[in-house]
Parts: sequence; C-alpha cells; structure tokens
Amino acid sequence: MAELLKRPYRKSHNPMIDDHCIKNLQYRIQQEEESSRLYLSMSMWLNNEGYTGAAKLWKSYSDEEMTHSNWAREYLLAMGVTPTVPVLAVQPTTFEGLPAIIRASYDHEIVVTKQIKVMATGALKEGDHMLYELCMRYLKEQVEEHDKTQTWVDKLNTFGEDKIALRMLDEEMGG
Repeated sequence: MAELLKRPYRKSHNPMIDDHCIKNLQYRIQQEEESSRLYLSMSMWLNNEGYTGAAKLWKSYSDEEMTHSNWAREYLLAMGVTPTVPVLAVQPTTFEGLPAIIRASYDHEIVVTKQIKVMATGALKEGDHMLYELCMRYLKEQVEEHDKTQTWVDKLNTFGEDKIALRMLDEEMGG
C-alpha cells in the first residue's frame, strides 16, 4: 500500500483496467464502427436498387452497431481512458443482391460473436469481472443479431429468391 501512495498520480493509469483490456475495447469500438459502415453501405445499395424496405432495415442495423461501439467507448471513459477514434476500412459499394446481403450479414454476425467470445474468455481468465459483464451485454445482443439474420436466411431458403419472393421479403423488412 505504501508503494502505491508513493507513485505519482497519472490520469492514464487506472489499476482497474490494464493495457490488454484497453486494446480489446479499442478493437471492439473499431469493429462495431466497421459493422455500422458495412450495414450503411448495404443500406444505400439496397435503396438504389429499389429495396426500400430492406434499405430501411439495414440502416437501423447500422445505427445499432454505432450504439454498440459506444458501449466500449463509455466503459473506457468510465475508467479514465480516452478512446481513440479508429481508422476504418473502406466498405464495398456494390453487392450481388438482397440474398447476398442477407447471407453476408449472417456470416458477419458470426465473426463478431466469435470476437466477443474471445474477449469474454480473456476477461474471465484475468478475473476482470467488470469487463466480463460488458462482454455478456455484447453476447446477449449477439443472440438477437443472430436471430434476426437467421430469420432472413430461413425465409430465403423456404420461399426462394425469385423476384416475387424478394419483393414480399422487402415489404416485410420495411415493417
């Protein structure tokens, strides 16, 4: 304890968060923002192709991903760490069609879930229960994300990909 009192206070040092945790959360911010940009790009393409219902839905997915990036950002700020603004990859601007977007979104959410599971496992091994609780929040959200994309994949598989089926699916997506 006496050793702790002798150390000068540095705002950048919080004994409740280590550099590995900070790195993981910065990565989470970057990944969530890239997800947001991917879904936004998909939304704009869908809109220009006449899939206005799906465009509206993917725009809402984009907005949700930005909310998820804020979870990690707020956690870091609560620990006295200033998050960095991530450099983001350029997202594609053309897609093969609504079915390809649905399948790519499904695959993307699986990748994100795996990333978060790795972070949760690391937090648990390190005994970082606060970070683990944040990871559980992310994983709960991933169950919802998977359910949404799984439903759209199931509908493609059940009803097909002809123009009439896609038109009906687009209308359903627009709510």
